[in-house]
Amino acid sequence: MLTNRVDLNLLTTFLEVYRLNSITLAAEALDTTQPTVSGILKRLSEQLGEQLFVREGRGIAPTSVAVQLAADIGPAFIGIDNALDNLKSFDIDHPRRFNVFVTEPMMLLLQPLVKADKTMGQCQINFQLAPPTLDKLFEKLGSQQIDLAVDLGRLDHPSYQSQLFHRDQLLVTCRQNHSQYQDRLTIDQYYSADHVRLKLRRSGLDGVTMLSKAPMRSRNITAVCDSVMSGLALASTSEVLCLAPKSIAEVYAPLLNLQALPLPFATHPLEHYLHWHNRTTDSQAHRWLRQKIVSLLDDCVAG
Repeated sequence: MLTNRVDLNLLTTFLEVYRLNSITLAAEALDTTQPTVSGILKRLSEQLGEQLFVREGRGIAPTSVAVQLAADIGPAFIGIDNALDNLKSFDIDHPRRFNVFVTEPMMLLLQPLVKADKTMGQCQINFQLAPPTLDKLFEKLGSQQIDLAVDLGRLDHPSYQSQLFHRDQLLVTCRQNHSQYQDRLTIDQYYSADHVRLKLRRSGLDGVTMLSKAPMRSRNITAVCDSVMSGLALASTSEVLCLAPKSIAEVYAPLLNLQALPLPFATHPLEHYLHWHNRTTDSQAHRWLRQKIVSLLDDCVAG
């Protein structure tokens, strides 16, 4: 293969000489000397086995090989320059794909908002469910395979930043034509009912156990789900109760013919945080991503 014999770093100098049609001007543009540029062109010609420029009057002229080479590699180097410029000085009109870890409630909430947003430019945000372990989350954020995570609770780690993103509360849902519960639910009714247990993927616990301000009594669990939507679907077709964040319940309860009722006991808020690696804190692209997600949710809540 040619790339095994050619130093690709030489090609940037070649393209500058070709663009300016002058070794002198290319040396000035590259902040180097004429002998250095001439030496690079000589090395490149030797590696290619082809002459690239010939003397013409007091200047130089490209050979047909040089013209063809510039036509073939020029667009690729322009694309590389644009990609690097986009990283340094972020522009939403340059294509960019961001990868974001989220919980299921955040995916249900954010993905439609991003899809409907008309100010994304050429940027895309790809949401993926957060992994079941913190080690895997740290690994993906640290290697920058994932740009941002939206997850429950803070991350106490010196290499990562956490910012409170969204406070929500739990509601209990049941079918509209439930045989026993309409409009409100007493504490005795809650504990005598059949329940769907929503298991948090990372801890294995259910949300209400973690958020209740008082110790929980035993409940009659008839199904265990790690998906809010699965739990809501069961509640819509049976007599079971299912918990859901208020932001999700308000959207999907009408669609699934469910009631969304306050819990008959006090709970702590459900708190989601933004998490990212320290090295991306000052990145223009990353700041835009964080601000975009925050502003979309703020506008949704305000609306």
